[in-house]
Amino acid sequence: MSLYEYLAFSKLGKKIKGIIHADSIEDAKGILQVKNISALKIALIEKKFKSLNKTEVLTFFQQLKNLLQAGLALYESLQILAEKSDKRKIKLTIFDLSEKIKLGYSLAEALEEHPKSFDLITRAMIDNAQQSGRLEETMDEIIKILSNSLKLKKKLITAFTYPIILSIFCFVVLNFLLFVTIPTLFDLFEDRSLHPFTKIVFTTSKFAINNKLFIILGIFLCISFVFCAFFYLPFRKKIIKQLIKAPVIKSFLVKVALIRFFISYASLLKGGEAYENALELSTNVLDHPILQQEFIAMKEKLIEGKHLSELLKDSEYIPNEICKMLSIAEESSQMPKMLLNIAKIYEEEVDKFLTRISTIIQPVLLILLGFIVGFVVLSILIPLTDVSSFLGE
Repeated sequence: MSLYEYLAFSKLGKKIKGIIHADSIEDAKGILQVKNISALKIALIEKKFKSLNKTEVLTFFQQLKNLLQAGLALYESLQILAEKSDKRKIKLTIFDLSEKIKLGYSLAEALEEHPKSFDLITRAMIDNAQQSGRLEETMDEIIKILSNSLKLKKKLITAFTYPIILSIFCFVVLNFLLFVTIPTLFDLFEDRSLHPFTKIVFTTSKFAINNKLFIILGIFLCISFVFCAFFYLPFRKKIIKQLIKAPVIKSFLVKVALIRFFISYASLLKGGEAYENALELSTNVLDHPILQQEFIAMKEKLIEGKHLSELLKDSEYIPNEICKMLSIAEESSQMPKMLLNIAKIYEEEVDKFLTRISTIIQPVLLILLGFIVGFVVLSILIPLTDVSSFLGE
């Protein structure tokens, strides 16, 4: 079956848009006729659905949980969410989910049709929840995972936004000085002996003007590099492999990756997933290739009966304290609780690191900007005083 979008008139004479599920356009027309709807236009909607971002998925589960808690059935809840949604991609996705439920699919099976919007962990948790009758409780867990993920992402963006903006401002100011301000002074100081500061600034400006095409090309390559690092997955993985070798960044990236892993692992275990399956699913959230390989290799050993705390001792990225905490949790059968506690500890450490970095970078950039502007101004003022004296004579 396919999705069809129609345009029709309401009983009050207003144009309305709607979506229906049908085998063909003729079938869609028949369904609308049964509902006494006179359609002006019916068009097939392409099967390629635009993926929802994490914020939209979070809002979806929050609203769905509220409707289910109000006593509405799953199909009715999805229909209400689809009708009230303003964004086309959200409306189409939710409507498709509701139609799948109507055809007899489980919610987990319906979510599998949208893998880019709903990840493996979410689908596995929903699947376990429907089998155990804990759908609303599991949605709370999913909401917590998504909220923590977005919260962590927001902290990272907030910590680096100001330094990046300040760096761009420094770059713009420097280019304005080199390409606009300083060249206007060349004629003024022509054939005069210049102070070393002035010579440095003038030479730098002339070099920049003579090689502006290379500079523009360099800027373009830098922007392309950043763009690829964020949006092209294979290239981003290569960048991460290089970053995880850096002394300071190495520990930070490990902690960020483990926060996601421990929260996801704990949620899957609470939902009734087996240890080895939960481990395999949780590795999908690890944005750390080395840790990902290590955890994937641990699955077979877990099946053989070994404890996770023992296996993690062989990893150079996991501190001994974490292994001891997990060992205690395994003995007391409090693994999910301990995993969440470890994630909370790492979140606090990441917060402190980001605060420390922001505290250091911001004044350094301000001092750098002040030094650049001050040096240029000083290099211009020194010979100007000589010119003033000369004119006075």
